[in-house]
Amino acid sequence: MSDVLRHYYQQKKPGFRAFLAHCIVRRALRSVPEMKLWLPPVIGIVAGEKPPVGEIQDALTLLCLSNLGELSNSHPDPLTVFLDCEPASARRPRQPEKAEQELLIVLKGNRAIFAVVEEEEHLPVLFQNVADAVIHLEKPTARHIRAAFSYCAGVDISLEEAERLTKHSLFDLTMAGSRGKSWRKVLDAITNGSSETEGRPEDDGLSLDTLAGLGDAGEWGKELAVDLEEWRTGKLPWLDVNRGVLLAGPPGTGKTTYAKALAKSCGVELVASSLAQWQSAGHLGDLLKAMRKTFADSRKTAPCILFLDEFDSIGDRRFVQGDNALYVVEKINGLLECLDGVEGREGIVVVAACNYPELVDPAFLRPGRLEQTIRIPLPDRPAREQILRWHLKGTLEGDDLSDISGRLEGYSGADIEKLARDARRAARKEKRDLRRDDLVSRLPGRIAFSQEDLRRIAVHEAGHAIVQAKVGEGEILRLKIEPDLAMRGTQREVGYLEIRKSAIKGRTRRDYEAQLMVHLAGLAAEELVFGEIADGGGGTVGSDLASATQIATEMEASLGFGDSLVHLVPSGSKQVREVLLSDHTLRRRVEASLDKAYEDARAILEENKPAHQALVDALMQRYKLEGREVLEIISGTDSSVRRAF
Repeated sequence: MSDVLRHYYQQKKPGFRAFLAHCIVRRALRSVPEMKLWLPPVIGIVAGEKPPVGEIQDALTLLCLSNLGELSNSHPDPLTVFLDCEPASARRPRQPEKAEQELLIVLKGNRAIFAVVEEEEHLPVLFQNVADAVIHLEKPTARHIRAAFSYCAGVDISLEEAERLTKHSLFDLTMAGSRGKSWRKVLDAITNGSSETEGRPEDDGLSLDTLAGLGDAGEWGKELAVDLEEWRTGKLPWLDVNRGVLLAGPPGTGKTTYAKALAKSCGVELVASSLAQWQSAGHLGDLLKAMRKTFADSRKTAPCILFLDEFDSIGDRRFVQGDNALYVVEKINGLLECLDGVEGREGIVVVAACNYPELVDPAFLRPGRLEQTIRIPLPDRPAREQILRWHLKGTLEGDDLSDISGRLEGYSGADIEKLARDARRAARKEKRDLRRDDLVSRLPGRIAFSQEDLRRIAVHEAGHAIVQAKVGEGEILRLKIEPDLAMRGTQREVGYLEIRKSAIKGRTRRDYEAQLMVHLAGLAAEELVFGEIADGGGGTVGSDLASATQIATEMEASLGFGDSLVHLVPSGSKQVREVLLSDHTLRRRVEASLDKAYEDARAILEENKPAHQALVDALMQRYKLEGREVLEIISGTDSSVRRAF
């Protein structure tokens, strides 16, 4: 929890629904890197039947506060703008032109822009085109509900009870939460008075064998199940059992579900907690007490899996500064003590989950603690079909769903679960069985790129590949462009070059300069072919320009590759961007490095025009090339291409 939230909750205790609104919105924003880096984003929020728009706006305002002094200000945060995109009604005609005019005005400033709507189609077309992301709010999780009961109602409920409550609407939860210790009676009355409530799919049959798309995490879990069984029978000492793992992946990739499946496959209990639950207990002393209690409960339950969610919110001692530095350090030290404690944790395997592993203190990853990091990627096509069939629970078993799974690229497991749930709801409303068309009608529409735009994308990505093959470090795995784009709110790449870096210990200035050239080669290729560049190489965090600027700044201010050996900021921290904005001399040096890398990349492309054109032609025909094919195409036009990766 940030200082802003902590001070806010100390000054003003929010109601049950407002607290859950903060949790839901905060969870949704974790998928938007701009929010983590405190940049002013343009984001659409699709609320559906979640909290009222006003409460969502309050939560967004709070989460965007840039300093604690604004907490006492009764006016909305001046750095946050909310567009009015309400749908038409009997009293109020829809005015999309007005919303678009307002958007054009505020885009000229440097403010975070949000539009909160019930349905995505209520967003103006212009907003959808310029938005960094359009995110859909999900229902509160069991941990959110448990924390809300604890903080707002003063009632401790178990995680199992909270899990059962996730099937209830936010309205029902608010009614129950406002009744304190009588919450069970309220929910019983609601449930008995309702003919139908929709819950989550049951976990019957859930195991590592039934989950799809786990990759290395699946193998790690199966090995752990064998080791735990041998430990229980006395064949293996605890010293030889894996103690823990850090799971990293985008939101919705099934990290929580994995923990449940792991516990079931291992035949042990699951104990779950998070920093949010510990902080709901009160100040730092209460937090540490709640943290120790979680580990004490785990020792009583052992053997067990202890699942710690949102682990990247714990912090990293390398980057803390300011008034809250001591708080973060003591919090981290307290958790390290629990992981290493003198009482030991024999029989306790810790599984931590996060979205951003680079924000985790390295001390947590040493042997005996979490030990290793395993990434859970977004599911591929076969995994998406398996996940979809799992959530369909045996319905449509004889139907071919391969084309449906093919249109779900970029979907997480949670997205696919929602698709199945929405399809079942549609069939239920019409009082009939689920049909394949119920799924198809809810698939995202797709916009095909024009041949002109597709060629520009191919030119851009082929430029990256040529320069990577000539001077880059690492192995080219594949080169791909997308012929069309799903009409979902979230953005995704329209093309990419996938590289596997070599396992080397140190990298020289020349290596970093080559990396700059590769990042800027796409734009250089566009200028070489079309005479000008388009906006696809910049704009967002993670873009070619953003990545190159970050690297060039670290070379000057952190790595000793610039005019000075002075170390100004740690690599990888948000301070890198701050020092660039404040130091004009540094900015000029960074600009010079970028200009040189751009010209060097352009020179390489000019020397390799036939190879570049051949790659562009191949991409326009096939859209995807494996690394071997990329090198064969380049070597077919230039025998000097490097092969020693």
